Amino acid sequence: MEDNRETNQLADEYYSEGRQAFNDGRLNEAAVLIQKAIQLYQKCGNWKQYVTAMNLMGVIYAAIGNETMAIDYYLEGLECAIDNQFRILIALFYNNIGSRYQELGEHRRAIEYFLNSVRELEAENAPKEKNDGLWHLITYLNLQTSYWELGEYDISYEYLQKAERYMTEEAERTYHCTFLGAKCRLLWDRGEKEFVYRHLEELLSSAEHDENASDHVQNMKSLCSLLRDMGEYEGWKRIIDAFERYSKEQGTVYCRLILTEMQMEYYRVIGEMQRYIHLCVDHTELYQKQREIVDKERAAAIDIKIELRNKEAERRQAEAKSTTDALTGLGNRYLLENEAAKIFAEAAAKGAVISVGVLDIDYFKQHNDTYGHIQGDTCLQKVAEVLSEMAQGIGQVYRFGGDEFVMLLVEGESGKVAQIAESVKEGLARERIKNENSRVIPEITISQGYVCFVPKGDETAGELIKHADVALYHVKENGRNGYHIIEEV
Repeated sequence: MEDNRETNQLADEYYSEGRQAFNDGRLNEAAVLIQKAIQLYQKCGNWKQYVTAMNLMGVIYAAIGNETMAIDYYLEGLECAIDNQFRILIALFYNNIGSRYQELGEHRRAIEYFLNSVRELEAENAPKEKNDGLWHLITYLNLQTSYWELGEYDISYEYLQKAERYMTEEAERTYHCTFLGAKCRLLWDRGEKEFVYRHLEELLSSAEHDENASDHVQNMKSLCSLLRDMGEYEGWKRIIDAFERYSKEQGTVYCRLILTEMQMEYYRVIGEMQRYIHLCVDHTELYQKQREIVDKERAAAIDIKIELRNKEAERRQAEAKSTTDALTGLGNRYLLENEAAKIFAEAAAKGAVISVGVLDIDYFKQHNDTYGHIQGDTCLQKVAEVLSEMAQGIGQVYRFGGDEFVMLLVEGESGKVAQIAESVKEGLARERIKNENSRVIPEITISQGYVCFVPKGDETAGELIKHADVALYHVKENGRNGYHIIEEV
């Protein structure tokens, strides 16, 4: 437990640093930090934070321009969120997947995902969380944008009005440029141009200081489109210059590619064709570099997935070893405690009778002294095989330690338990394992003590084993090689 706490604390530190790096626009650094957090959250089983980090990783890759990696993280995170019913996070993943379709111009598909997000957010049993209003705002803005792109301006305006209800003072700091840009663009197309001119300087200033890292590229592209349609060439150049500063800060080929596309459109429209042609050449070179980067990242993504799969296989193997007795292959005491709690709880809910049995090989020390420990190990393995065979389908067998075994039977009525006990006795007799110094017969035999009961659900395996030990003691006091059943029903 202490290891888990330390692992989770380290993961939180990586996540916090990665989140800050993302907010500061240091996207590549953010990706490295969040990937470390993801691996640690997975290791300690903190699935809510794991899913949250997977979502942020998708957002980072989308901002970098790697759509393939972004979708991979979104889909894997969405699956985990659905498995654990993290409804708010499910909504967030739907939103972000829709955004990827939106970026590609597939607005009908985008709207499907945005509406899925709305359904999750507005479901009756959806939990209310700190950022609930912010997620509503983002979803409605996305719907507004896609309906605008489809030319359905009335529906777009309805979602803009819904989004405006969630524009709190806190949301203003991050989403002012996004919201104002969407509103100006929509009202311009609706013919309400006075509002746009009145807020133009505010919009330009907001864009130059835009803090929305996840939507910054789209905000700037959208604003360039609006300013082109308005014929506001001075403002348009101002935005391109602002994005050029952002591109230099990022230092990525993707941002340079977007910048070049903005400049190409600007110089084409204003008629500077020589500058436009020069930029077309630059664009071709940048496009090729971006393709090479994406291909390398795809290869790296395959490497990461294979590595994670291998680590998961190693983890499962280690977990199996930690819960399995190496000699007999039966579950060990650790596994007994874990599985017993589940079995007791399920039986308590149903009011079902179950049984705990303690089984001890008679005079096993004499067998070891006579035939040696190698033969003793073989004896334990054969006894384990007999017990597993007899309990198959109705229970589990565990090696408790030494020559002592525990049997958990989910069909625990005394009559059924007596049949199992007889089968164990007969099955072991058929093996005819020699034990010439036994005080029972010159073969291996076993004593069995069982307790049958209806669990309350709060018992531990250790508590029930004490009761079964009482029954086992009774057998040993009466000649061994038999069984005794205590009913506590």
